[in-house]
Order: sequence, then structure tokens, then C-alpha cells
Amino acid sequence: MKYIGFIIAVVLAVSCSSGKRIPDGIIKPDAMGNILFDAGMAEEFVMSYVAKDSAKNKDVELQKEYQKIYLLYNVTEEQFKKSYTFYKAHTDIFKVLMDSLNARAQRRRTEMYRMPG
Repeated sequence: MKYIGFIIAVVLAVSCSSGKRIPDGIIKPDAMGNILFDAGMAEEFVMSYVAKDSAKNKDVELQKEYQKIYLLYNVTEEQFKKSYTFYKAHTDIFKVLMDSLNARAQRRRTEMYRMPG
């Protein structure tokens, strides 16, 4: 929820202004943004709903949600971790990525709480 607009902005900014080539084996910024957005939503879901069920282990349930995301985007956990490490090490690209995720989330919240009129 928090990252929709942000990802779009990140993708455009990274692809247009970065000038840095993303190495082979690293998830491209647009896909990485989508994965991070979905991961944020999964974390929110687990914390808001699953954690209230005392019969479930929130860490196990969160890992299940992550596995669904990896399948959805056809990446492995290792590819995701390698890519995340790459982006965190390249703070200029990572900042744009995270700023885009934040903008996406802000737009999503605005849409969700808009009064029907």
C-alpha cells in the first residue's frame, strides 16, 4: 500500500538519471520496487491480522508471504537478497528507489481515504 507511486517514480528516476548500469543478476529497479512494495504490504498484513491469531507464528507466516512474492515475480530469495544488498550499497539508487516507494504509498493512502463525492 505504501509504495505504489513511489515505485513508478523510482523506476523513471533510476532509468533516466542514474547512468549506472544494473549488473546482470540484479533485479531491475522497477521489479525491485514492485517486490518491495508487495513485501511491505505482506508485512502489514501479517502484523495487522495474522499476529492476532495466537495459533500462528508471525515469523513463519511472514516467510510464507515472502515466498509467495518470490513466486509471483519469478525470483529466488537469494536473488532478492543479492539485489537488496546491491541497492543498499549504492545509496544514490537506493534513495531514489525508497523515495519512489514512499510516494507510491502516499498516493495509495490518498486514494483509499478519499471521500466518495
